Amino acid sequence: MKLKKLYKHDSKKQIWRILPTSNNKVVIEERDIKTKEVFFSCLEINSGKKLFREFQLDEKNWIGIETVYNDLIYFHKYGKPDMPMHKGIFAFDISSKSVLWQNDNYVFAFVYEDRVYCYQQRFENRIFFALDYLTGNVVEDFGSDVSTINLLKEKVDEEFWQQNYLFPEYFNRNDSVTNIHQKYIQKVLDENVIKGEVSFMKIKDLLLFNYHEISKSNTYSNIFTTVDLSKNKILLQETLDKNLVNLMPDSFFVKDNFLFLIVDKTKLFVYQIKE
Repeated sequence: MKLKKLYKHDSKKQIWRILPTSNNKVVIEERDIKTKEVFFSCLEINSGKKLFREFQLDEKNWIGIETVYNDLIYFHKYGKPDMPMHKGIFAFDISSKSVLWQNDNYVFAFVYEDRVYCYQQRFENRIFFALDYLTGNVVEDFGSDVSTINLLKEKVDEEFWQQNYLFPEYFNRNDSVTNIHQKYIQKVLDENVIKGEVSFMKIKDLLLFNYHEISKSNTYSNIFTTVDLSKNKILLQETLDKNLVNLMPDSFFVKDNFLFLIVDKTKLFVYQIKE
């Protein structure tokens, strides 16, 4: 197995979310810690070519991404700046870099088979609707039929896990160490002073994992390592963050054959995994 570094993205802002699309793109949500403004960038996954960089909507602070579907980004605002409840739906087309439609009367739920499912919050219940994903026009009114909506949401969740996402799991220190990847992680635990859990994933003979090493100043360094187990060879070792006072899990994931690493909270490193 091989690991090839493709590119680095760094806008000097804190990375909030990374959303790979089904069409060879990755959307990045970043926030300026001082001004609280939010920025959005979109790259081609293979090349790192910037389709747009540090894009902002009219609302520059209290806005976020719901999801990306068929090269449309669905944004939301917040009901109040100090409240987490989402409000409104804005459909933004990546290709034309323009808002196709927006509606402040609905709250986004999910997208399924070219429909945006959403609701209006009434005094005692929610009223659900399906909108055309391209136009925002209402195509079905479900009333308060939450059971149908829940069944559709289950299908959406099932399809998500069919999109070749891989997320790390925790190494259980109490399990018997029998497999080669378990033995390797146990060796790391024995040889280092580690706080918290080791997060790992195994892709054939490739072991990817990260842990928090305790420094002499009693802070933590988030260390990421990739090992070719067949050759007992370290392919990559990267300090994702240092001088931490809190643990920072969820620093890497894999989509298809691409590894996404967040470094120093502001940098995205993208690698390709090859056999």
